[in-house]
Amino acid sequence: MNIIGSGKLGRTLARLFNDARLISIGGSYNRNIESSQSALEFIGAGRVINNIEQLSSQPAELWMIATPDDVIHSCAEQLAELSNINWQKTVVFHTSGLKTSAELAPVKKRGSLVASAHPAHSFASPKRSITTFESTVCTLEGDTPAIESINTLFSAVGGQTTTIKAEAKPLYHAATVMASNYLIALLSASETLLEKAGIEEALASAILSPLMRQSLENGLIEGAVNALTGPITRGDINTLLTHLKAIEQTAPNLRSTYTAMGTQALKLARQQNVLKESELSAMEKLLHKE
Repeated sequence: MNIIGSGKLGRTLARLFNDARLISIGGSYNRNIESSQSALEFIGAGRVINNIEQLSSQPAELWMIATPDDVIHSCAEQLAELSNINWQKTVVFHTSGLKTSAELAPVKKRGSLVASAHPAHSFASPKRSITTFESTVCTLEGDTPAIESINTLFSAVGGQTTTIKAEAKPLYHAATVMASNYLIALLSASETLLEKAGIEEALASAILSPLMRQSLENGLIEGAVNALTGPITRGDINTLLTHLKAIEQTAPNLRSTYTAMGTQALKLARQQNVLKESELSAMEKLLHKE
């Protein structure tokens, strides 16, 4: 397998595939050669490629593009121009959660089978990811034979595979970004408010860690509607007013974050069918007030 882009995601998948002896690692190309060298040290196999043209002398049956979304198509264009590569005997896939296999049209025109494969996993720490990847849902899309080929790889390293329609990928990716990236952004916002309240970092972690873990577990097990607690579920508008006043005085840039999440919580509170419509409307008016 040749690799274009061996950042955190790319090097993790390559290490998993290599450790499982599913493939042999060929060339690894990054715009930054130090990144390639670091990746191959982590993977434990492969060869650093200084420029993409050198892959002409590095044929492979499988090609993984794990670059940023905006350069996937241009990478495919560059690959399609390589000499000495018989694309009719290859599978090329990229790892974007948003982009579809259509980004790989240049190599498909040359005869390659193409697909996209997105693992719903946070790759912040590749070292940790290789031990926690098992059971990760990997969403596949593209040519059926290509899907069958990479399905074998992801299943063999413990992935739980599924397929998705190309047109559904934007909503799918937005959902995973909110659940992963925005959860971290929410953590940061909470840490900021605790800091403004004079809470030291170690104590802030002790407050937020169990609270977030318990809330997330409750939501995943009981469902979001049943798991929601707090002032919005009680119709406690005075608490919301006090919160907003404090935020506006100390961290006004977080007001919109608080009201946006409050609006979403209010939708769940409506589904709980406990509060009166007048209570719900009063909170909605407050959260939408500029």
